[in-house]
Amino acid sequence: MFLHGSASDETSLLTFCAEITTHHPSYFPRGKEPSEGAFTFYRRREDGSVDPENLAARSAELAEFLSTIGDNHGQRPILIGYSSGAVTAAALLAQHTEFVEGAVLLRPESSYGASPFPMLDNRPVLLISGRDDARRKRTDAPDLFNFLRAAGAHAEWHDLACGHSFDPEGHDIELTRAWLAKRG
Repeated sequence: MFLHGSASDETSLLTFCAEITTHHPSYFPRGKEPSEGAFTFYRRREDGSVDPENLAARSAELAEFLSTIGDNHGQRPILIGYSSGAVTAAALLAQHTEFVEGAVLLRPESSYGASPFPMLDNRPVLLISGRDDARRKRTDAPDLFNFLRAAGAHAEWHDLACGHSFDPEGHDIELTRAWLAKRG
């Protein structure tokens, strides 16, 4: 399941999906919160921080969808989230672990003061950050990586020489494609 970033919609990751996989069912939900003339999956406060109550409520709604996907396909989905979609994917992994097989977190943000993750029992998670990402703190990806590892996830982290947008050299695509190939 692909989770788009803020100020976007469900079509924004179609090209990325086509580049990384074509043989798996793919789902592209649209976030319910308005964002700069488009959508996002949760609200932010006036200071730009994540509204944790809203994120929890929207994650619970998405968890119902994840449950249906798992029932229909006989396996839990892998979440692929970009930017605020990565924050949403991490929240789903933390709060609704039973419905998530693994996650790819592209340009993640560590919006938690302490690790929110239950034991993840070797659940696979790929984090890809941008070294020159002006929208993230330099500590976001390593903090999240450490939280995931401490929770027992099989976490892998790559810090690319790019900003918040996808790497122009295609490394986001290459890394995600290779990571997914290991999972069948």
